[in-house]
Amino acid sequence: MCPLELVVLGSGDTLGVPKIGCRCPACTVAKEKGIPNARTRFSLLLKDTEKGFNVLVDTSPDMRFQLIREGVERVSAVLYTHHHWDHVLGFNDFYRVQATVTVFGLKETVDYVLDRVGFGNLVKARRRYIQPFESMKYKSFEFTAFPVYHPHLNNELNIQPVGYLFWLGEVKLAITGDTGISIPEESLKLIHEPDVLVADAFISHHKHFLDHHMTVEEAVRLAEQLKARKTILVHLTHANPPHAELQRKVDPTAEKVVVGYDTLRLKL
Repeated sequence: MCPLELVVLGSGDTLGVPKIGCRCPACTVAKEKGIPNARTRFSLLLKDTEKGFNVLVDTSPDMRFQLIREGVERVSAVLYTHHHWDHVLGFNDFYRVQATVTVFGLKETVDYVLDRVGFGNLVKARRRYIQPFESMKYKSFEFTAFPVYHPHLNNELNIQPVGYLFWLGEVKLAITGDTGISIPEESLKLIHEPDVLVADAFISHHKHFLDHHMTVEEAVRLAEQLKARKTILVHLTHANPPHAELQRKVDPTAEKVVVGYDTLRLKL
């Protein structure tokens, strides 16, 4: 049995589902029935169940709840895609849980998160800077950061958002992070033909949506373009239909395209 596992800790967008004070169909079902309709903010967990290593992609504001829910007692490392608050604020929850954690990301991202969000020096972060298209190895995981397109709320800072490509044995796992459809060509070549694609898919059927996130339809087209064997849609907003309805719309069999949900687990 493969010891590597992917867990979707949070499948929601900045607001999560249900949105506070909202009575739309998705939020109503989420409040009544919980998961898979209820969504916490985005984060992924990669586990080596044999060696006991846990690696996070981003630390959402819901990290404490997510790790308790999954029974995770210690995190070995964090990889940051970008500096936006809904992807980083959970970092402070390492305080009084563990004294150290290794943090990977582009230098500008890592420094922004740890210098502005970090809880002083109470959490000792080992900063591991990486460059776009640089291959890194950490314990059981080999990965490469690749540029994506997500300029929104950059605060006039030159901080490049990235996704991550993991080589996990024979499995090629691509995680887009937050991005619009205009992913650079070099990045598309790198992540071509992934076994698993985890794709930003913000909202379904929105004619005038901004360009810094993909729509559900754009994410599905990206999966087809990349020839992904399996695609998991994440970063989903409450403006989408309830979970089962959205799944029927994108892939009734859920064999090629899966609408991601909190607690989704996939052996790699």
